[in-house]
Amino acid sequence: MLTRLALVALLTLPVAACESEAMMDLRRNLGVGGAAEEDATGEVAAPAEPRGPVVSPLVQPIETGTAEPRAVATIEPVTSQTAAFIARGAEPFWNVQIAGNSAVYRASEAEAGRSIAVNRIPFTGGVEYIGVLNGRPFVVNLRPVACRDAAGARQPFTARLTIGGETRAGCAEPGAVATPSADAAANAPATSG
Repeated sequence: MLTRLALVALLTLPVAACESEAMMDLRRNLGVGGAAEEDATGEVAAPAEPRGPVVSPLVQPIETGTAEPRAVATIEPVTSQTAAFIARGAEPFWNVQIAGNSAVYRASEAEAGRSIAVNRIPFTGGVEYIGVLNGRPFVVNLRPVACRDAAGARQPFTARLTIGGETRAGCAEPGAVATPSADAAANAPATSG
């Protein structure tokens, strides 16, 4: 029995030594220890420097508690302020006109186009419109990066169309938001107040 107790005592000593060394490392990394501590080799190590923020203050402000918190923009402003887009690409030809929650997709210049319901999702790099065409994801990703189209004209946005699992590159420009025509307004029934 005495041999077992001695064996247990001998096994716990290295574990206790490891734990105290780990705690010393932890205190040193946090800068909590004294002015200087000895490391395992007997040398005196300087305390660790305080660590800076993980995220840039330009991305996420550092809260110091002295000022009111302020909102930080998480969407890209140029694409966020554009309500409609015309995106197009060549080889193979494609054209997408987007306004509101509707996109019209054309796979050829002669085609009338297919209307697709889309959801607008702004993000830090631009805006994305997501819908479903023939049971597969239909995604138009727009970023405010200048682009040259097939004709060599400079466009203000870069476009990427993902359709049927295939991604196609292209360019985009602001489009016109469809407004009700004057005829439709004239034919609308009058409302009384």
